[in-house]
Amino acid sequence: MPTRNPRAAVTFPIVLRELTVLRVSDVTPGMRRVTFGGEQLRAFTRDGLDLPELRSEGFDDHVKFFFGVGDEPPVLPAQNVSSLDWPVDERPLAKDYTPRRFDPEAGEIDFDFVRHEGGVASSWADQAAPGQVAWIAGPKMSHGHPEGADWLLVVGDETALPAIGRWLEEMPEGTRAKVLIEIGDPSHRQELPTRAEADVVWLSRDGAPAGTTDLLARAVRELEWLPGTVFVWAAGEAGALKEVRRHLVTEREVPREWMHLTGYWRYTAPSPAAEAHEEEDDDAHERLHTMTDLAPGFAVRAAITLGLVDLVHSEVRDLPELARRSATDPETLGVLMSYLVSIEVFARDEDGGYRLTPISDELIEDDHSAEEYHLDGAHAALDLSLSGLVHTLRTGRSGYRTAAGQTLGVAVRTDETLGGSARSIVEETALWVVPGVVGAYDWEKVSSLTAAGSGTGSVVNALVKAFPTLKVRIAAMPSALGVLRESVLDTDVLPKVELVASASAVPPGGDGTYLLAHLLTWLPDGDAVQVLTETANGLPDGADLVMVEPCMPDDFHDAEDMLYHLRLKCAFGSGLRPAERIEGLAAQAGLRVRFSRNIGWDHRLWVLEAAR
Repeated sequence: MPTRNPRAAVTFPIVLRELTVLRVSDVTPGMRRVTFGGEQLRAFTRDGLDLPELRSEGFDDHVKFFFGVGDEPPVLPAQNVSSLDWPVDERPLAKDYTPRRFDPEAGEIDFDFVRHEGGVASSWADQAAPGQVAWIAGPKMSHGHPEGADWLLVVGDETALPAIGRWLEEMPEGTRAKVLIEIGDPSHRQELPTRAEADVVWLSRDGAPAGTTDLLARAVRELEWLPGTVFVWAAGEAGALKEVRRHLVTEREVPREWMHLTGYWRYTAPSPAAEAHEEEDDDAHERLHTMTDLAPGFAVRAAITLGLVDLVHSEVRDLPELARRSATDPETLGVLMSYLVSIEVFARDEDGGYRLTPISDELIEDDHSAEEYHLDGAHAALDLSLSGLVHTLRTGRSGYRTAAGQTLGVAVRTDETLGGSARSIVEETALWVVPGVVGAYDWEKVSSLTAAGSGTGSVVNALVKAFPTLKVRIAAMPSALGVLRESVLDTDVLPKVELVASASAVPPGGDGTYLLAHLLTWLPDGDAVQVLTETANGLPDGADLVMVEPCMPDDFHDAEDMLYHLRLKCAFGSGLRPAERIEGLAAQAGLRVRFSRNIGWDHRLWVLEAAR
């Protein structure tokens, strides 16, 4: 079951902003600071949309800078309600950067650019001058200071210096931290003021190219480890972080949720062969074979589910030990491992031992991928539901059954692991629409709220923080309440929320407003009408029912949206519904629409009332 991230998260609408360069200065010979200002740091209006002020509350926030090619202006996305619409024909040239300092009162924001040969961002910063215009988008999310850690280990190269410097300035007084920073030359050291009890160690490459040394990995291995729970934050060149991660996982046994490692960039050695590389022939037969071959996906997912990738990463290299540790049949496992070698998920050493490849390295680096491909999780269940696509196309109904013979709708309510995984996916999606939910309804008038649905935890987190006197209860199955308690509701919110175990989707008894967030996503139309009818019958006189649901986009051309619709249809018989259809289901249930608003990310908020 998912565990709570020690860093609480808050999301913001993604806003495209035009800024102006105010000042340019060199922090060191290796780092240039550009200070921006402009009216669009504050709330403003564009194309009829009221857009909020910029917020940056986390030390490692990032925004996208948009750059032009040569003398051409940058290609820019279009602004939507709380997200961006990316051009289909020409992808913008964008790079991620961390705000080094943000002063909303002064209307200034600083970004530090590493100075190096080549690179579109570095070249732009080298010629930046006051008065120039730049475009940014974001931040879209901020993560807070980690809660519950006895000490911090902070690791990074010069690309991580803006985040590290800002974090040190913002760390609470008394925080214990060990900080390892790799730089190209001793002259690149910076003054890093802090109230924390921080031991900062500078590691110089002494002119060696960035990404070619193991300074950080050696420093982490040789570090004096402090007692207690550590939270590790590391960022920089992706290859250098692999050895750091390996040491933390295998030798220090730091849990994944207590690490935040991010590859900001990847070193590529100059190669004449790479420059002369030509694209392979676009062979239709080979493409067709690749698209229809199910075997690699199942084999890789099995390796993840059995823990084989983690075992090889922790240097369990021979087949008998792999079989023992994964509790598998050695003969069958041997064939699977040989197949995985053939498709380059693993490789063999000269002595016959298994080792990771770039593909399996990626699975180690990206925790999200490992969760997505695990066969016991909801991502895999949704993918497997496509095996019933022909039945769904012929009948319009879900025909998929799990290995236990259950519909997926029943399985997510009764299987604690699957239900927890599914709930986490929806709560993560709900994070992005939280700002829209908070701003689209007059919550100040609400004293008591009863909430239900798979996305309520993320919404309630924000509502309780914004309106501290709000009395909230969340109704869900016991397994879902466990996920809310252990991984979704923030530690400062949890004591203020009553968790009600209920087999009914929305139990009666509330004395105020009701909130349904992502309640209909896993329900076919008939079930959705039944749940909404029960809700309508239980609504107190004059009470509002606030409902938040994803909708089928008006411009339904994105391949991921289409595939998500097919998964939902095959798994639950629901799919992405047009807004008009959701309103029709509500009408069948005896509910009348009083108000509705697009809140971005293809979601809509309705305010409903019982039509009695």
